[in-house]
Amino acid sequence: MDDYRKHNRAWWNGVVPFHVSSGFYKTGAFKRGENVLDPIVRDRLGNIRGKRVLHLQCHFGLDTLSLSRMGAEVIGLDFSPDAISVARVLSCESGVPGQFIEGDVLDPPPDLNGFDIVFASWGVINWIDDLSRWMSRAAEALKPRGHLLLFDGHPALYTLDDQAATVSRLTVRFPYDSSDPIIENNQGSYADPKAILESPHTVNFVHGLSRIFTAAIEAGFVIRKFEEFDRIPWNGLPQLVKADDFYWSLPAGAPFFPLGFGLEAELRN
Repeated sequence: MDDYRKHNRAWWNGVVPFHVSSGFYKTGAFKRGENVLDPIVRDRLGNIRGKRVLHLQCHFGLDTLSLSRMGAEVIGLDFSPDAISVARVLSCESGVPGQFIEGDVLDPPPDLNGFDIVFASWGVINWIDDLSRWMSRAAEALKPRGHLLLFDGHPALYTLDDQAATVSRLTVRFPYDSSDPIIENNQGSYADPKAILESPHTVNFVHGLSRIFTAAIEAGFVIRKFEEFDRIPWNGLPQLVKADDFYWSLPAGAPFFPLGFGLEAELRN
């Protein structure tokens, strides 16, 4: 599909009002003063007070502003003007400081550099065709010895049929790693399945772990920690059940299957 970013930007612009009002995103809890980052991310971030953090693909800014509530100096970057507009309003209305920039993560403003941490979480790199470029841009934004923290759906999860009519077993539908785009035309979103969208087309990409690790290493990162999780913060498969207020997982008694991952990497110099 030509200019896949155009289609994806239209989709992300379209879902903004549905996501803001959806209980999935805990906008109300944020406005009441809560930190809405999920526990896995919050724990792995640790003490970020006084750190400069760049949040890539920040959507409408709830996680970015939660980072600010943890004491970080934050900038959120996203290519959706509608999302950035809402993020700025949320920052103003809540009194939680945060700077939000509209821009393409693969071609960011050149002055986004000198950060202690580049952060991105949950549903990130599947929207990116050129993962090597994504990793390089993350590295360029960091100061020497800065850290990348990436949390996302596991490549194994993205092979599975998320539209399966039969929930008694997991069915492989997509490749584990491929350069070919996955083009879909579906109404609704992960946060609001009933949303009616004017632009329902999306273009996604699948990146196996070897591609992810290689892209990080070639961008100058040393991988310090890699974790696989049995839960994700969205209902990514019909077989998943609500595990708690933040996560979905396979039912109790199911064998371990990786649904998400966390990657911590340090810039070499």
